[in-house]
Amino acid sequence: MTTWLGEHPTVGEIAGELRDGDVRTVFWLRPRARAESLWERRPSRDLVRRTLIEQRVLIAGVAIVAVFVAADGRIGSDIEGGPLAPGEAQRVAIAYVPELAPNPQSTTRLLAAIANGEKRREAAVVAAAARATLERAKAEAAAAASGEWQDWMGTRAPVVPGVVTPGSTPSIGGFSLPAKGAFTSGFGSRWGTMHRGIDIAAPIGSPIYAVADGTVVEAGPAQGFGLWVRIRHDDGTISIYGHMYDFFVSPGERVPAGMQIARIGNRGDSTGPHLHFEIVQNGNHVDPQAWLAMHGLQLT
Repeated sequence: MTTWLGEHPTVGEIAGELRDGDVRTVFWLRPRARAESLWERRPSRDLVRRTLIEQRVLIAGVAIVAVFVAADGRIGSDIEGGPLAPGEAQRVAIAYVPELAPNPQSTTRLLAAIANGEKRREAAVVAAAARATLERAKAEAAAAASGEWQDWMGTRAPVVPGVVTPGSTPSIGGFSLPAKGAFTSGFGSRWGTMHRGIDIAAPIGSPIYAVADGTVVEAGPAQGFGLWVRIRHDDGTISIYGHMYDFFVSPGERVPAGMQIARIGNRGDSTGPHLHFEIVQNGNHVDPQAWLAMHGLQLT
């Protein structure tokens, strides 16, 4: 103890003063002298300013940490608070992120829904056109039954090569162009698929003609074509007409070359009003443009 007191003389002095009852010196004069000594050794304003500038990054970091600590303390106080007053809200901390059901909608599903709706709309339009064609055929049949002459009754004058009859196109050697319009797409590979016919663009409602004498095989809705007409000609060749707005013939009907059988439309897998025209020989598709040229007909 004597050794320790020798190393810390101030403690021995304070102990002696307390033994002597000098309380004022111990609890007033000594602390005052200590405080005055510390005040005299305080850093100058320049030293404080330089220190703040040098340690600005550390001070900023401490301030940010203090803000986050205060925020955490606020959440804790909110949670541990007393009963809520009417209409008062309270934030509650949770241990895990709430699991929300993912949104099932995606770009692919939306596009598929749009495509499906477009197919339904197109199917409804095609069905309506087919019903309208059937109603018109019934009306024409009723008119014929009452004694009125109809164009489809088979009394049409024979087609004479080079002569234009009402509702027809010029016939060359018993053959006719399928439509009047702009040749827009040929036979062959197109967009990575096989385009098995040619396209002739014209306004909706433009006439479509039979290219040769023949018998109607099909007339009505067809997948991809919207509405189509297929005619088997006398030499076995089959001509196909697609994307029509409507048609004026029925299966089993005999039609001459150049007779109007339908009107150009934009139904089915079509990007604009046009006639899609195909030629099938011996079960194989051939180039319709070459087939027409072989019969003396040129597309414009």
